[in-house]
Amino acid sequence: MLTAMGRPRLHDEHLRQRLLEAATDLMAVEGPDFSLRPLVASVGTSTSAVYSLFGSRGELLEAITVRAASSFVEAQEEVADGSPVERIVALAHAIRSWAADHAAMFQVVFGRTNASPAIAEARDTTTQPLQDAVASAIEQGVLHGDAETTTRMIFAGVHGFIALELLGHYPADEADALYDALLAAMWRGWATPEHIDALAA
Repeated sequence: MLTAMGRPRLHDEHLRQRLLEAATDLMAVEGPDFSLRPLVASVGTSTSAVYSLFGSRGELLEAITVRAASSFVEAQEEVADGSPVERIVALAHAIRSWAADHAAMFQVVFGRTNASPAIAEARDTTTQPLQDAVASAIEQGVLHGDAETTTRMIFAGVHGFIALELLGHYPADEADALYDALLAAMWRGWATPEHIDALAA
């Protein structure tokens, strides 16, 4: 007796991941208005795969951004516990290292896109590890200000440096020293008087 074989799944998880990776690269260069045609052509499929696997173009954009944001947060969560200064500096270096290894994802997370609740929620998580570390430092009297504002200012400096570095504005042999100088300057701006030289120590 012959047994009918099931039809092979054309739109599977492997294809979904390939589309996410290709779409991330495309979105990093062209923004959220990229065409689906070059996307599907690059992975050898059709636009029907996008709608089958993601439901809509908007849900594809959400999946791209959420994936990138999750990877960004995971990299920060791998930072070991330590003193406030150790943890904040380690997070700053983890953020820079992740961006160097995932430049397209970095552009996707913080680049232009059509906002949606899912994208907004994903982006809100990206600075939470840093904010937790800053809040701890403030509670211990190491930094001043409120956690949200201080985190935003520190992250603005870190993000700005990384964005310029990815664009090639800093010579490779000078970038590490410049980044350390930036972190030291930001620390001096937010540290309480008795901890202002903690970074140098």
